[in-house]
Amino acid sequence: MRNLCGSIRVYRPPRIRQRQKRRRDRFCARGNPFVADVRAIPYTRPRVRRRKWIKRSLLAVALVLTVAAALSYWAFKDTPDYYRRPQLSAEERAAAADRAEKKLIRTKEWANDLWVREHRSLLANDGVATMTASSVDLPPARETFTVSFTGRELNAFVEKWSDTWDQRYRDSLTDPIVILQKDRIILAGALTDLGAVASFHFFPRINDQGQLLLTLESVRAGRLPMPEMMWASHRDRAIDGLLRRLPDWQQNATIAPNGVANSDAVAAHMSKLLFDVVARRPREPGLFIPFEDDGRAVPVRLTAVQVADGELTLTVEPMTFPERSALLKRIREPAPAAIASAS
Repeated sequence: MRNLCGSIRVYRPPRIRQRQKRRRDRFCARGNPFVADVRAIPYTRPRVRRRKWIKRSLLAVALVLTVAAALSYWAFKDTPDYYRRPQLSAEERAAAADRAEKKLIRTKEWANDLWVREHRSLLANDGVATMTASSVDLPPARETFTVSFTGRELNAFVEKWSDTWDQRYRDSLTDPIVILQKDRIILAGALTDLGAVASFHFFPRINDQGQLLLTLESVRAGRLPMPEMMWASHRDRAIDGLLRRLPDWQQNATIAPNGVANSDAVAAHMSKLLFDVVARRPREPGLFIPFEDDGRAVPVRLTAVQVADGELTLTVEPMTFPERSALLKRIREPAPAAIASAS
């Protein structure tokens, strides 16, 4: 019995061979267009070997793609090694949060000393702000202030006060954590809409011109880089919200002659800092240290930032009256055109 999909080494006239070849192609290609295309290749020995090679290559490519998809899905859903909370007892966690709070209190006390010094200087000069306060006979203030936080202290502090934000963000973000690696700050958390751990990797530094560069190096989902289109909508929505409120903040922003900035100045400055992070632009290293619960803060200049494995160290110094005036002027400047157009 003859096999219609094979060949038999029996001599036949060319006309009979062509008729059998057409019958074989119709039978083997029935219901399979791809096989029909392959069967269109003339039935000679070299081309039969080529046809088999094409089939095997396609099967190999399909197998590689299947394995790659499986590995990508595993890497997307897998938890990165750095997303691990340290195993601390309740007493150790409370002690770490207490250390962080004490460091924050010392920072607020230093900011309050700056305000008292400037206020006394203002009173001694009949309410007129001067270039410096050195002409007043006051106890010398610390010219710089350095504070360090460990990763355990930051995470214990965030966990202790998580009730203040958990009600608002728990539907989209759970288990946030701060990871400190050499020259890198990682903010990570589980995003409910992705079903995976998302992490934002920042590289902070002060450049040679004394400007702050807070570079967003990468955004990851699990162990894989996250395509921008997956998180761009969240970024754009946050920027749109800030842009809508920025004009009111800028209009109401003030930095008093005694060096105290209101909450609107702080909000406008931090919003423009976020814009510069998105655009990868350097910015003046100005920070605001709060010293009252009503949002008032003292502007300072960040002179050094060091990130080691498990520790963050910041060094700041006071701003003079002309520096504060220049900072307020920059705060009131319109948002960059690129950010406004992108929104």
